[in-house]
Amino acid sequence: VPQFRPGQDCKAPKVIASTVVFESSPECTWKGRRWFHPDAALGECVDQIGDTKLHPSTKRNKWESHGMRLNGYGNYGNYSRYEADVLKPLNMTGQYPLWLPSEIRIEVGGALFQKEDEWKSPTGYHFHNFFMSGEEIRFKYSTYGHADPYARVKSLRDFDSKLMMAVMCALGNHTENTEISFESISGTSRPIYYLNEEARQARHNLWQDIVRRDEEKYGQSKNDE
Repeated sequence: VPQFRPGQDCKAPKVIASTVVFESSPECTWKGRRWFHPDAALGECVDQIGDTKLHPSTKRNKWESHGMRLNGYGNYGNYSRYEADVLKPLNMTGQYPLWLPSEIRIEVGGALFQKEDEWKSPTGYHFHNFFMSGEEIRFKYSTYGHADPYARVKSLRDFDSKLMMAVMCALGNHTENTEISFESISGTSRPIYYLNEEARQARHNLWQDIVRRDEEKYGQSKNDE
């Protein structure tokens, strides 16, 4: 993988997985939908690991060193002002700033990899909302970055489209946009742990129990009454 060879310029260092997203259970996923995390980058391009003499700092919107990269300083892959204002006075060319962990997640700059087979099979997996109870899900949604003030009092199916799909899946209701089961996912890639049917069924049973208790306590959506 070229991005993992030493001597990177760090302009676009990320290796990005083509990812299948499982919603709360290995039996619940969207049909044909891919995500673009996780991401990986060579350590020499990561902040606090790489050499700032080779990769001078860029400018960001919080105290210049924190937050989002400014326009022209690497935001959306545009380094025009960084090259003019940072590299040129140092008589440097062809080197770019180190990446904060948040930038590895959200900034543009890398290559997405998928398998070269007829299905373009995935190279990564995202296990979304694989919690052990409904209350753990509520804690997440009431405290994370864009918190929901009603997360403690409404049914899981009413949180967002992802949890709605997962709830419907637990109840055995599938649509043309969702896979019928783990086995129906096209391609040659599957998460190894869930190739074990007992492990797969154990997680799905737990998710069904979570949904059953949630429906009993919080009730169904008004749209379903």
